[in-house]
Amino acid sequence: MKKKIILYVFVIAMALMFIEPMLFTLVSSLKGNKEIFSSPFSLPEVFRFENYVIAWREANMSRYFLNSILISMATVIILAIVSSMASFTLSRFNFKVNKFLALFFLLGMMIPMHTVLVPVSYIIGALELKNNLVALVLLYVAFSLSFSILVLTRFMKGINASLEEAALMDGASYFQIYFRVILPMSVPAISTVSIFNFLGAWNNILFPLLFINDDRLKPIALGLLNFSGERGSEYGPLMAAIVITILVPLVVYLLFQEKIESGLAAGSVKE
Repeated sequence: MKKKIILYVFVIAMALMFIEPMLFTLVSSLKGNKEIFSSPFSLPEVFRFENYVIAWREANMSRYFLNSILISMATVIILAIVSSMASFTLSRFNFKVNKFLALFFLLGMMIPMHTVLVPVSYIIGALELKNNLVALVLLYVAFSLSFSILVLTRFMKGINASLEEAALMDGASYFQIYFRVILPMSVPAISTVSIFNFLGAWNNILFPLLFINDDRLKPIALGLLNFSGERGSEYGPLMAAIVITILVPLVVYLLFQEKIESGLAAGSVKE
């Protein structure tokens, strides 16, 4: 009983530790500068919703928000297609280089992104792909592909082989097995990696900082950085811009947290 009480106290303390900065940001986004400094932890005397209007319109967060939605969704869709096809091949076929390819993708997770910035920058410059959202999406896909393939391959190996054998006996091709059998059954795992990939693309600031200079093409993370530099003394609108930035990933995670847990757990169960 004592252990449970200690555990609950610890969990509640950790929850408060993480929630407090978010509540402070939310409350501060509805205040003016003077009120933020004079009473930082109290509710606003007057709710200044105009801070969100300033952040959305005048600070151009609406444009950055749309860019991030397009970039993140394109990244998720491409990764879902490519990684699921690769995982189907690695998990259901035995050929000479199968283990080598699996190891190759696993090694991709061990290479830190920062160690390849110089060659990537050289390639982007040589191909004149700066200020190109397609190139940015492909970079996100390349650096997230290993994780996606690792999770999906593990999941697909757990799918009962008798389903595939029954489909083959009924005359189905491997493409039909992929689309009609394996892919529908892999939805939990695909949903899991898609959520992680969406959050990764949404929050990434390194590649846009290096390769995107055009204000019209900047994602929201980079737009927030610019807003902080240009209007950092206006803390109310700045806090509102931060709320706008974290709102989408927060909602996505809260809505799909069960899919994340079930998708990660399902891959460890063999049928």
